[in-house]
Amino acid sequence: MKTMIIVNDGCEECEALIVYDLLYRAGLDVKLVGFNKNTVSSHNVTFEAHELLDDIDPEEYECLVLPGGLPGTTHLKEDQRVSYLIDKFVKDDKYVCAICAAPSILIEKGLLQNEKFVCFPGFECGMTPSGDKAVQDKKFITGKGLGAAFEFGALIIKNLISEEKADEILKKIQY
Repeated sequence: MKTMIIVNDGCEECEALIVYDLLYRAGLDVKLVGFNKNTVSSHNVTFEAHELLDDIDPEEYECLVLPGGLPGTTHLKEDQRVSYLIDKFVKDDKYVCAICAAPSILIEKGLLQNEKFVCFPGFECGMTPSGDKAVQDKKFITGKGLGAAFEFGALIIKNLISEEKADEILKKIQY
């Protein structure tokens, strides 16, 4: 399954890159899809996108991942291309995953009203999150923050491949 992780200036680089690493190790076709070719993270780390958001075909992808971080989450929230992708993935019954502050985008779009979710404290938008580090409800997978990136990535692998593969990857990295 092809997965995109949207990266943009101000994103939390570890939430993007740890999840990328885990999915890559699991054998998934995963791409960093950027607003620009080079992304400067919230901690001033520069890395390169595989593809540009304007050049992708969303039909090729089965999973969308939104890392958190500030002001990265704000940039994701304000971008109409990202909003379109979220709506399209929901309509097409594909996976939409968000970690840290990024679940607030889904909350504000009204997508998590009746769903179990987690997010970074302070980004609940008046809703009550689960106490877990990472949770899945239907095709939504959410993570609490950087400290939950391994659980979040493993939950994505569990859904896209299998629980056995997720456990295998966590064991291989000495988690």
